[in-house]
Amino acid sequence: MTEESKLDSLRTEKERFVAFSFAAADLLIELDNKGVVIFASGAAKGLTGVEMADLKGASFVELVAQQDKAVIEHILASMKVGDRITPVVARMEKTKVSVIVGACKLPRNHEHVFLALNISSMAAARSNAEYRDTDTGLLDRKDFLKLADRQMAMASDAGQRTELTLLHLNGLSTLQEHLGEDGMANFMDRVGVILRRYSLGGDSAGRLDEDKYGVMHSPSIDGKLLEDKITSLTGDESKNGFSVQRSTVDLLKGQLSANHATQALMYVINRFVASDTEEFNIKSLAEGMDNRLEKTMNRMLALKSVFQNYKFKLVYQPIVRISDKEVHHYEVLSRFKDGESPYETVTFAEETGIIQDLDLGVAQKVKDKLTEIQKRGDVLPKLAINVSGYSLESDSFIDSLLAMYQDNDEIRENVGLEITETSRINDLERAEKVIQQIRASGMEVSLDDMGSGSASFQYIRAMTVDYIKIDGTYIKEVLTNKRDAAILKALSRLCQELDIGTIAEMVETKEQLHVLNVLGVNYGQGWYFGKPQPDIETKRKSRSITKNLKRKGFATTWA
Repeated sequence: MTEESKLDSLRTEKERFVAFSFAAADLLIELDNKGVVIFASGAAKGLTGVEMADLKGASFVELVAQQDKAVIEHILASMKVGDRITPVVARMEKTKVSVIVGACKLPRNHEHVFLALNISSMAAARSNAEYRDTDTGLLDRKDFLKLADRQMAMASDAGQRTELTLLHLNGLSTLQEHLGEDGMANFMDRVGVILRRYSLGGDSAGRLDEDKYGVMHSPSIDGKLLEDKITSLTGDESKNGFSVQRSTVDLLKGQLSANHATQALMYVINRFVASDTEEFNIKSLAEGMDNRLEKTMNRMLALKSVFQNYKFKLVYQPIVRISDKEVHHYEVLSRFKDGESPYETVTFAEETGIIQDLDLGVAQKVKDKLTEIQKRGDVLPKLAINVSGYSLESDSFIDSLLAMYQDNDEIRENVGLEITETSRINDLERAEKVIQQIRASGMEVSLDDMGSGSASFQYIRAMTVDYIKIDGTYIKEVLTNKRDAAILKALSRLCQELDIGTIAEMVETKEQLHVLNVLGVNYGQGWYFGKPQPDIETKRKSRSITKNLKRKGFATTWA
């Protein structure tokens, strides 16, 4: 091979590697051993906000936003020759653009670090949370779970494995006594840096509770590494009661979708955070977190089958007009196999995100029940179906519900929705639009568990509904607690002004009923009027009267 041919071959190889680099990155940067930019090529202005010519000589860390500086500093300082880091996400200070930063330190390059910056779905998935933990800079539990949801979905789409490590830092109060206020602040800051450094995308770590943390990471990161790194921060202080416990689980196992796998994970994490003195602590978690997650997923699959195949029963509890003691409508409640708590089952379904399957299943069984009554020519009772605030947040749920009832006006107008778990509604403005869409179809809407506090009045103000149900805890105390009586009176007057009906739950005595009548409450529900029953007594419809009323333009309503 001639000298010229060798040069051509080298040029070709060089161009090939440059092409590969730009195929994988929007900006290439070389740093000297002090972290100063000595070479850059690519979209410098768009990503960093600095012109290419001005980028040379700048400290790369100073180009990064404050919240990410410590992580980038830690990465650059800890890299050894031959290291290649797991890409992390960092926000640039001037442009506020979040970019993925990849880095390597090659031999025979004077310990220079080579960076590749680009924008992708991973950068888009990072949290823009305004409220981070001030001690560590980590995401709080709510935002960590939101980000985990997005990261797991992307990992599932890409066919990538993802792991979660939960950490329990025992003895923090004792450690603070030894380190002092400043020393403890430095310790917590370094904990945050380490957890973010090894997390998926550099921001998939959260402080779940005062002493509990979660980190999503690639399988190449050993959970023990995180434990050892944090333990090493304390030096000899571990002898004074400080220790780190951990548990790692492989995510996206089983037959559930990525979304439901995330819901199962959230359920397990929330149980871990809530239960410190019970059996569900980090020790038991470490002994079988995979098993716990698998059990949660299996139960979700089993319940989804129960809901979707209608393998549950309905019971009906009367709601009575207080003024004349006549039944106004019935609330529809679900009952499952013997010994299974309806409350616990519904709560589990809500916390794991499968409540929509139950709500749609109940809606279908109610339609079937009313269709049966309609076919035999009886007067249709008015039935109220429970719909979780979680379900109300889903466009697909609303579309399915309205489509289910669109073919029968009479049945639809005898079905109402009772919105439970209103605290799960995140977008009240959207919820109001959905509620008005439901009401326009002929269904009436109630809000459940209203009582004192700004939240209840916030919901009443934000959402126009037909009825509110007053929390039974206030009804129980109405005879002996002047405060509760005053709250009920004020709420009743407010609803009268807004043309909203009021329903008192858990009415058990004649004395309670009398007070509720005096306070202006419209309807009552509870054992005083009747327990939930497996069927409803209906009356034969008078065809001639009904036809005559319709000819005269009368319409049936819930009033």
